[in-house]
Amino acid sequence: MARRKGTSNKTVFDDVYRTMVQKMPSLLPPLINEVFGTNYPENAEIFQRRNEFLERRGKIITDSVFQIGAATYHVECQSTPDGTMVIRMLEYDFAIALDDIVPHDIVLHGSDSINMQLPHSAVLYLRHNAETPSHLQLTLINQEGDELPYRVPIIKVQEFTKDTIFEKNLLIFLPFYILRYEK
Repeated sequence: MARRKGTSNKTVFDDVYRTMVQKMPSLLPPLINEVFGTNYPENAEIFQRRNEFLERRGKIITDSVFQIGAATYHVECQSTPDGTMVIRMLEYDFAIALDDIVPHDIVLHGSDSINMQLPHSAVLYLRHNAETPSHLQLTLINQEGDELPYRVPIIKVQEFTKDTIFEKNLLIFLPFYILRYEK
């Protein structure tokens, strides 16, 4: 779960997920392939991007931001459904996208129109219930009244059986498999 510096909601699940992402990035292509329908090989080159951003209200820290080829991905690990998650995801995605805009290039080209590319984002829910949707959704409305839908897929880790985890090589889910037995 991404968080602001100084909060105390750090969990062991964050640590496990972040450690896997940092130490075993080869676990990421099967996850991305599953979520976004891509076809990256397991040995695809992963470029880890920074995951700390200084915002007006303090430092925000995301769970993982990385690049495969030209595509940027942002994945958060969330232990339980959270009603504010979609707002936090949009905040993190804007910070990530702004990181790609180079002010020198804007001034150099003299453009009043800038394109900003949001990353491909997803949330891993380690726990969920029957009401947990398949996507987080938010609608941005600009000053002209145009609506821009913002959707983030939710991966419900407990829906994956151990056989499916191994068949699809989603080994990044293994440390969380035990959560299905916590009740």
